[in-house]
Amino acid sequence: MFVFVCVVVTVQQVYSKELLTVADVEKVSGFQELKLVPKNPQIGAGGDLNFAQADGSIILIVMMQKGSMYETWKNQEGYFHADVKDIGDEAFEGPGFGESRYILVFRKGGNAFSLSSFFNMQAGGEPYLSQEKLRDLAKIIVSRT
Repeated sequence: MFVFVCVVVTVQQVYSKELLTVADVEKVSGFQELKLVPKNPQIGAGGDLNFAQADGSIILIVMMQKGSMYETWKNQEGYFHADVKDIGDEAFEGPGFGESRYILVFRKGGNAFSLSSFFNMQAGGEPYLSQEKLRDLAKIIVSRT
């Protein structure tokens, strides 16, 4: 007799356990009481992982795609600013316009990742997470892939 068991696990559940946790983001960012929110582009939660403050305001989204998406992101008009060393196999920061660099994209093996910080409008519109903090989070992901 065979028993077939189907377990449905969301991308967010797998990623949060294996790649980046709320505790990781709290430690790097200095924010407390963060939570993961489900994907909902209507509220800005367009990533596979969407980290939000207790009030629901998104501070960081993380997307994971096939490794080939790295080149697509890099070649997307306005997305690339400069290459970044020592993150995965290759990495770059963006966007390529304006003064703020609030995106970090990297490839590790067969996977491409994009980390995007949202803006703190109460602090003059600066990104919640600096490039340095995005890089620290990326290094955590790289260490777990």
